[in-house]
Amino acid sequence: MRMLFTLLMLVLLPLTAYAKLPSDSVYHLNNQWQDSQENKLNFADLAGKKQIVALIYTDCITACPVIVSDMKAIQDALTPEQQAQMGFVLVSLTPARDTPKVMRHFAKKRELDQHWTLLSGKDDDVRTLAMALNIQYMGLPDGEVAHSNAITVLDEQGRLQLQQVGMTGGPHALIKKVFN
Repeated sequence: MRMLFTLLMLVLLPLTAYAKLPSDSVYHLNNQWQDSQENKLNFADLAGKKQIVALIYTDCITACPVIVSDMKAIQDALTPEQQAQMGFVLVSLTPARDTPKVMRHFAKKRELDQHWTLLSGKDDDVRTLAMALNIQYMGLPDGEVAHSNAITVLDEQGRLQLQQVGMTGGPHALIKKVFN
């Protein structure tokens, strides 16, 4: 009987956490993603920490390296206590090209640590997330992607807390907005 109760709790506990999310949470999106380690996860699995999110593609040579550098500058400016409360998420705009192996290589090349999650998903799921985050993008004939150059901060429950284009005022200005 105890084993049945334990199994029931293991099944129902994640559902109760999901039900407690606010109605404007992006964690309600029912999309499945794959990370750079080939693990499957839902965006709601990121709940519990603030998340700095950007949509990029790994072979970009213009805006995406700047976005990642800005996010790394934010991470470097965080105190250890703040780092424990923050995750960094990069979502691929070109999931067919950004395989887990490609994303692992990208993470290694960019020296992204365990605080970073690199995700790819189905094209429709990427589009749905982009719409929820008010990110616009369009594939170009040469394989490049024109896209919003935004960094989005989600609160612990997946609500949009802050979105900014570029690093106006440097990383400390953004950190002050996020943690105050």
